[in-house]
Amino acid sequence: MNKYIELLGKLHVHPLFWLIAGMAVLTAHFKQLCLLFFIVLVHELGHAAAAVFFSWRVKRILLLPFGGVAEVEEYGNRPFREEWIVTLAGPAQHLWLIAAAFFLWKAGWIADEGWELFFRYNLAVLGLNLLPIWPLDGGKLLFLLLAYFRPFSAAHRHMVAVSAVLLAVFAVLLFVVAPRQLDLWTIAAFLAHAIWQEQKQHPYVVMRFLLERYYGKKGDYARLRTITAPADERISHVLHRFYRGQKHAIVVVRNGRERTTLDENELLHAFFSEKQTDAPLGALIYS
Repeated sequence: MNKYIELLGKLHVHPLFWLIAGMAVLTAHFKQLCLLFFIVLVHELGHAAAAVFFSWRVKRILLLPFGGVAEVEEYGNRPFREEWIVTLAGPAQHLWLIAAAFFLWKAGWIADEGWELFFRYNLAVLGLNLLPIWPLDGGKLLFLLLAYFRPFSAAHRHMVAVSAVLLAVFAVLLFVVAPRQLDLWTIAAFLAHAIWQEQKQHPYVVMRFLLERYYGKKGDYARLRTITAPADERISHVLHRFYRGQKHAIVVVRNGRERTTLDENELLHAFFSEKQTDAPLGALIYS
């Protein structure tokens, strides 16, 4: 139980939340702000509690006006099942929140206005977070889906690209439908910054993924995947073809003939320990 209580000490409020809070106070919407804060808090604690249940390392819980980010020190090598559960644990909180509020409303403990506001805010936070845009929950689900069918590195790049396109569509729709919604424009700006930062971080995201594999955090490998590569292909290029959740056997081909089969650990060792960052696969055979 203590590990769940300790999550409260990892709560942090993003400056963007205070900006929205200031606007709410100026427009006499303090009650609505407190309600939104409560919903966002429960949403993020849902993510964090699920992460702790699977013994993930939770770094901090950052609260945003439309959700938040439960930052963990796990880099793509946890089982897919765990990642799906942790990601969906946040949106799932809205189901019991709405059900509990409905019961209290029916019992006469909540006024009609309070019930309608609580219901509307829950749907808004839930709907926004399920948009397939990074770093929203929908964006994380999109990344998981892509990573199931594509190499980790390619899945990350495609996730960022799709997020950017969908955010642009969202901005166009916002300009047409509700151009004066300052809060939504603030959220759109935050998402644009987050996507830009994620694009810049791509090399580091891939390196963290590979480092965890190298240091033994391999998770549950669903199956063995064979990667066929020519002997002159660089080791770093082959590593970028690694999938999450799968063990790799690298078949090295030279002059159209199979020369040998390498285990993925041999490539990881050569890359990280021996610093053969630009070496070809053939160097591991003929050295």
